Amino acid sequence: MKYLILMCKGFIVGIAKIIPGVSGAIIAISFGIYERLINILSKPLKIKKDDLKFLFFLLIGAALGIALLCKGVKWCLNVYYLSTMLLFVGLIIGGVPEVVKIVKKERIGFIHVIIFIITFFILYYFINLSNQNSADINNNYIPFFIGIVESATTIIPGISGTAIFMALGWYDSLLTIFENLAMFQINMSIFLFLGGYILSTIIISKLISFLFKHYKSFAYTGVLGFMCSSIFVMLNDAFNYNFSLLELNIGICLLVIGMVITNKINLFFSKL
Repeated sequence: MKYLILMCKGFIVGIAKIIPGVSGAIIAISFGIYERLINILSKPLKIKKDDLKFLFFLLIGAALGIALLCKGVKWCLNVYYLSTMLLFVGLIIGGVPEVVKIVKKERIGFIHVIIFIITFFILYYFINLSNQNSADINNNYIPFFIGIVESATTIIPGISGTAIFMALGWYDSLLTIFENLAMFQINMSIFLFLGGYILSTIIISKLISFLFKHYKSFAYTGVLGFMCSSIFVMLNDAFNYNFSLLELNIGICLLVIGMVITNKINLFFSKL
């Protein structure tokens, strides 16, 4: 029963990884599995048998959640791009107040402002850089860096990895990799992705563990900068495509619905 419950928790975390605006790490924190997961990932050479069982059932549940939504999300983006993007933007905006609450627990000063500006423009810089390159997963560096970003956004609470990938133009490539993993279609791009993911997880988990332990307010200020930059870029990208007035109106409604959904999800899990 214990491992079945763990799989169910992993399933919901996996779904959260696919939906922009809902942080898988925040859900993991709510379920009480985040701290243990970080401790395991930051010390890979000290993993015990019980830790391996914990990771196995958690990852099985997460994989099922990801596989369930991959194709549906890709179809919506191909057929109803603006409406889908505005729904995702709403989901992200709905998660901003939770991050702001954490930042405001300490007195906001000049350093917070600087961190916010730096993280906002760091993401904006990488977006512009990615727009100059192909997002084809057959390019050697793309799957590797997708693995690095996926690892970082999985570990950092409050940041939506899918929002970052959409802003970078790598979201479709990420879903393709997830689909290949779900179908056990192993190729070089999968090896590169896993290599980047594993290497990044070991390094970043140690760093994130230190930052959130000693500089929590500053760390979440950086998260807020990434989120706001994602919103800005996704809106800019969404309105670069041809759309009808009907689709725009539907998209605005979905944006509001997305804000409400994320707010309700965060409220629900905060009470668990």
